[in-house]
Amino acid sequence: MRRLLRSTPSRPPRAMGGRLLAVAAALVLVLLPLTAGTASAVEPSVPYWVVPGQPGTESDLTLPGVADRVLGDSRRWPEIFELNQGRTQPDGLVLTEPTQSIRAGWVFVLPEGAASGEIRIGAPPTAAPSTGEQGAGQQPPADRPQPTGPVALPPAAPVDGGETLILGLRPITAALLGVGTLLVLAVVVLVPMLVGRRRRTAESTRPAAAGSRAMLDRALWQLTTQAGQAQVYAALVGPDRVSLRLAPALPDAPPPWQARQQGAIWEAPSWQLDQSPDDSAGLPLLATVGTVGGELAVVNLGRAPGIVALTGDPAAALRVAGAFLDEIGRHPTAASVAISVVGPLPSPGPAPERVRVVADAGQLLMRTGDGSETLRDHLVVVTAPIPPTELERLGALAATSEGTAAVLVVGDAPNAAWRFAADADGSLDVGVLGLHLDRPTPRGRLVPGLRG
Repeated sequence: MRRLLRSTPSRPPRAMGGRLLAVAAALVLVLLPLTAGTASAVEPSVPYWVVPGQPGTESDLTLPGVADRVLGDSRRWPEIFELNQGRTQPDGLVLTEPTQSIRAGWVFVLPEGAASGEIRIGAPPTAAPSTGEQGAGQQPPADRPQPTGPVALPPAAPVDGGETLILGLRPITAALLGVGTLLVLAVVVLVPMLVGRRRRTAESTRPAAAGSRAMLDRALWQLTTQAGQAQVYAALVGPDRVSLRLAPALPDAPPPWQARQQGAIWEAPSWQLDQSPDDSAGLPLLATVGTVGGELAVVNLGRAPGIVALTGDPAAALRVAGAFLDEIGRHPTAASVAISVVGPLPSPGPAPERVRVVADAGQLLMRTGDGSETLRDHLVVVTAPIPPTELERLGALAATSEGTAAVLVVGDAPNAAWRFAADADGSLDVGVLGLHLDRPTPRGRLVPGLRG
């Protein structure tokens, strides 16, 4: 007996996939008899919205545009896509991809809480029935005779011995074939649907992909033509929106901008921005500092009311200074900005002809007609120790440059207005600006490279 017990192999645990298939097959078997009674059930009342315009024509709206119009937030477009993916529209077409063109007359089911005045409540319209079919709520043609009593179904054919055939098969054979068919359907249909839902859920929880510097340039170009008095000190750029941080706050934002937090933030959908800006216009002293929730985070060094100190790990701070120099030195908006380095030139950096390396900060200061010193259209990066008196002079001149000059100091400076702390792992803390940057991935760069 002991030998028999020892030689009996242990039963392997069931895989999760097998349990899933068993549950799916059981659900199909239970629901199958109910399909005849529920096929004609009326779709429950839900909030929905009809795309305006001449039905059948292509609309200029996108899914983010629909979300902005009916939900007040363009970033909620994945909720609308999830509710309407695969639904047959009144013109017979189906929404299958987020980037698919939207047509006038389409009906979008909306999530709970939608509050636009254009939203309707009820059973959303569907595709018109094909020939020979009758849509829900439609009356049958008057010339078609209607049954007046229960319809008699033809009896099943009996066989020898009194056994009744089902579709020409014996009951046991028909039952086995039915179970096998249901299991195949569960594998082919239900499993991909569950896997796709899990994948979409995972994708919806990921941060949005960062937008491009070109998108920000379009936003700033449009801003200068609409509200030149707006002072931008930072910006977040996502795949479908641009968010600007202003100081001082301006509560009245021109369209397409929307003011938030009493005007401290202006936001606009990217598709409503000018598509052909002047590359030479904009803010020349913008520097990328990382991402916030996956969105590109950029700061305007020219808005610092004094010196910007790059503290923390010395080697990491020097790399940040080099990245700032490289980005500003290559961008067309900074073509008229002079770049000077007091001390060793950090790496990476712009083309050598764009940089002037000096040993004394006093050589950088210009004098006006009345003999006073000025610092305009200039980026100064200090990588070597200099006397405190020179730091004070540079900080004071940067604060009075009206946003046209910036002074970066690698290391701490007693009179610094902004302090960015660089860590050896590549992270950068710019908490003084209210931006909580994402932690870099182990294989990521310190600062994302930008080429438009």
